[in-house]
Amino acid sequence: MSMPDPPPPPAWVVRPFDEVCECYRVLGRRRDLGVDHRDDGVARVLAWLTIGEVSPITERGAGDTSWNIARSESWVALCIAAGQDSPTADDWRRLGADPRPAVTDNREYAYGAWRALAWLLGVRDDWPTYTGWHRSADLAPERPHVHASRAEHGSAAWQAADTAARDQARSDALRHWRHVRELADAATSR
Repeated sequence: MSMPDPPPPPAWVVRPFDEVCECYRVLGRRRDLGVDHRDDGVARVLAWLTIGEVSPITERGAGDTSWNIARSESWVALCIAAGQDSPTADDWRRLGADPRPAVTDNREYAYGAWRALAWLLGVRDDWPTYTGWHRSADLAPERPHVHASRAEHGSAAWQAADTAARDQARSDALRHWRHVRELADAATSR
């Protein structure tokens, strides 16, 4: 049985609706199997933007899905994923959003939310989750261990692969955080 398509996302989303739907369907199916924190972050972003749940990082009210709010959610998520301090007062002002504290400190969840928002905002081209479209194109999954059989989950090899994937995500987040922080600080000094 296939999942119905979600309602269309806000107009600022740069990804084609078919791509958003594919991620939404995949994560809906995987959620029944028990998604990890990263995929949960992606799923919560999609649910926020399409079916009207609260925002994934600061739990802003349903329906508050403006471009400024999406950018602020993305920045807060990236700060958490990179293990950095919360946004500064100048950050909030530049983002055009009222300051809100994060309701999570889970770096994997935040990384998933940031990847989804960066993809939807057009900042990143790489999809936030592996889908059947990738499989059909013979593209390897970013985290192959996540797609291993349930019997393999928890094995020493699986744990090592999971640790490596988390380390890679933290390194990726920190690299992007430093880049954005540098741009923001340069804009402030002008």
